[in-house]
Amino acid sequence: MRNAPTNPIDWATQLQPHFQAPILSIKSRTIGSLWAGYGSINSLEVQLDGKSSPVALVVKDVRPPRGSGVSHERKVASYRVEENFYKHIAPDLISATGLGLPRPLAIESSAAGFQFILSDLREDYPHPAPDSLDDQQVRTVLSWLANFHAFFWERPTPSGLQHQGSYWYLDTRREEFSQMGRSWADLKAVAEKVDACLKSPGKSEFMTCIHGDVKNENILFSADGARCALYDFQYTGRSYGVRDVVYLFASSVDSSDLEDAEDEYLSYYHSELLNWLALKGEAGIEAATRYRPHVMRRHVDLALLDYVRFMAGWGVWGSGSGWAVRRAKALLPQVQQLLREF
Repeated sequence: MRNAPTNPIDWATQLQPHFQAPILSIKSRTIGSLWAGYGSINSLEVQLDGKSSPVALVVKDVRPPRGSGVSHERKVASYRVEENFYKHIAPDLISATGLGLPRPLAIESSAAGFQFILSDLREDYPHPAPDSLDDQQVRTVLSWLANFHAFFWERPTPSGLQHQGSYWYLDTRREEFSQMGRSWADLKAVAEKVDACLKSPGKSEFMTCIHGDVKNENILFSADGARCALYDFQYTGRSYGVRDVVYLFASSVDSSDLEDAEDEYLSYYHSELLNWLALKGEAGIEAATRYRPHVMRRHVDLALLDYVRFMAGWGVWGSGSGWAVRRAKALLPQVQQLLREF
């Protein structure tokens, strides 16, 4: 990968091989930075010869600082996962599902880092998600997730993705685990067993690939709010689909709304998932008949306990964190039965 271009001429040199028409001009601006100073996000408007409107692109330029340790290695590995996702999975996923996500134009990597040149979603999805999603927005994202999960349902996990989807799974969060306070002693005592259930090594039933970081910062909505797009696929990998749902709720849905509508939202997700599975033919229909609501609920409860385990050591945050904490505390007295039934 070449050094990140610093002026329009450099961008043109790098991008021209990806267009048939000559590039006449490029406007670029920095629109964001990556977590912990690992790079920048740039917006490009590429004017091509013979085209009335510029091509809008987003460049995610990842330049990890020198470092070591679990946290650094986790971040670098996550960008490698995202590279594999955009190179080998995104094109077929978009074609098969019509899901809103960035189309990769070019993906490059080297010892210096990673560079993702992607379609700009903002023309079709101009509205960033608010801190707390409203009812329509929650349902729109749940439908997106159901479609995404159905695509991967009970299929072998594509190579190059997270062996366990999400960024909070226990194997890479031992430091946070050690920092759980006394008030969470009961949860800490069962955390390993909960983690083992969610891993379910060698088991394919009900398994899928999850996005792994479904929060408001990674969601855009269409003008009417009826469609959404998601980005940032660094933590995409194998898990139960409701792990995405639990994280969406805890991070981006107001606790008071969840107190009233949790069951309704879960039923909606379940219905959407079964509808998407049914479109896959006989195998999908058969899979849908096995994924009963009580099975989903069991997965939800374990995923919730697992995510609260992470927050208990890292810090409690998110619009729905109050709901998540209350639900986890209510589950703990019955956790042994939950584990036995899994």
